[in-house]
Amino acid sequence: MEEILHRRWIVLILLMLGFFLDGSFSLVFSQNFYVNDLQMAPQLILLEIVLATFAAPDESLLFWLALFAGLSYDLFYTGLIGQYTLIVPLAYLLTKYLLNYFKERAIYKLAAFIIAVFISQLILYFLAVFFGMTNENPWQFISNALAPTILLNVVLFLIFYWPSQKLLGLMYIEHRR
Repeated sequence: MEEILHRRWIVLILLMLGFFLDGSFSLVFSQNFYVNDLQMAPQLILLEIVLATFAAPDESLLFWLALFAGLSYDLFYTGLIGQYTLIVPLAYLLTKYLLNYFKERAIYKLAAFIIAVFISQLILYFLAVFFGMTNENPWQFISNALAPTILLNVVLFLIFYWPSQKLLGLMYIEHRR
């Protein structure tokens, strides 16, 4: 039996869930995520794009969904077009590249997700420095934003990995020849 990719709309639903949960968690837990200089940003939209890329690496629609999700994220949350419009498709392309070296195991998916979060936070930091929106030095950024964000997202990965994998598994149907 051969598995055929079907029900591509599940990826869109997962991206929408990640999109809205990012904002919801940031709002509900803002007193915990943004304390003094400490900043933790949930990146569930990146989690879902990484997991979807592992689940359907040859699906060309994923790039366009990532671009649309990034643009929507920018318009809905930041008000500036460009940051997540760049970051989310870049996370897809990075994960697709990492598939050459990573296997289909949870630890590799976690590693790809951590790399995607790391690069996205670096991009956001360098854009903030470039546009004069922050005066943090790199060491402050690492200790106050990067490390806490990665730690938070590892915890979120552990919480959302299994449900996301179950939903992504529904995309495939068995086909008898």
